[in-house]
Amino acid sequence: MMNSGLQNAATFISGHPKSGTSLIMTLLDSHPQLVVYPEETGFFRQFACRTADFPLETRFHLAEELLIHIFNWDPKDPHPSQANLLDRDYSDVSFENVQEAFYRQLDSLDKKHPNILTAAILAFGEASGQLSPNTIRWVEKTPHNEHHADKIFAWWSKARCIHIVRDPRDNYASYRQKHPEWGPEYFAVSWRSSIHRGWANQKRYGSQNYLIIRYEDLVTNLESTLAVVRDFLGIRDDPILRQPTRNGRSWRGNSMFGDRFEGVSAKPVGRFRQTLDPAIVTRLEAALFPEMRQLRYPLENPVSPLAWFIWTGYRSRRVLNNLLGNFIRRGNNRVQEDRK
Repeated sequence: MMNSGLQNAATFISGHPKSGTSLIMTLLDSHPQLVVYPEETGFFRQFACRTADFPLETRFHLAEELLIHIFNWDPKDPHPSQANLLDRDYSDVSFENVQEAFYRQLDSLDKKHPNILTAAILAFGEASGQLSPNTIRWVEKTPHNEHHADKIFAWWSKARCIHIVRDPRDNYASYRQKHPEWGPEYFAVSWRSSIHRGWANQKRYGSQNYLIIRYEDLVTNLESTLAVVRDFLGIRDDPILRQPTRNGRSWRGNSMFGDRFEGVSAKPVGRFRQTLDPAIVTRLEAALFPEMRQLRYPLENPVSPLAWFIWTGYRSRRVLNNLLGNFIRRGNNRVQEDRK
């Protein structure tokens, strides 16, 4: 059953995809004062949006398919969501036990939308044995959580957010392995939006509630960065914080380059120099040099006024195209309404 005070003691890990969100999650994973959900829930972008118009009771049942389904693990006949994640075996956590605990947790909570996520994570903690009288917070990680901070702080009164940011050149070098169709300018818009949202969240909710850390500091200055994270979450030091785990099992990374690490490694830092064409690096720096300067990422080359002018024009055209697209869609909607 839920520990007193855990209902609102949420911790959300956020940041751009492939920026180190999994690393910080796995470092926290086995800490005795935390319950850390082992997979992304996509709660805001997927569950909350897809079920917004459904009755509350219907949402409870859909949580079995959209939130706790990962524990219905079958390595012989994997669910589509498991097809490329066969190394993440949750067979030691019974789906039936999580399911039963989920409804028990719901019975002890107010019957409202955000508590569906709270109940799902605490149900995992109960079924896996992580939930104990020592537990003081629960943790969920999904990239782009930063764009939902208003809901987070409205729905969970004791919420904390850890936003991890990575050098955009290394971030792009990794991310384009998954999305080769993303050009550097397109990526720059997404990366810039993420960090600006993080800064805005920190300004609005305070650094005591919204922490921004750099991936590079985490992997090169682990002890000092962990001290900041511990103080932020109010958890004690523990040797397990130095060993990444997922669901209590050793985690060796999810590098897009196939690297397998023992512990925390700084090897990915600066990899863009070996993997990106210098012209691509120049384009990224031209697009993002104000943000990179603020985050203390040194440029490889000075940004020329021409490069900045080209990028500003690209961004202006993108904004104009978005406005034009919205205008056309509104016009089409009015025409359709007039025909009804």
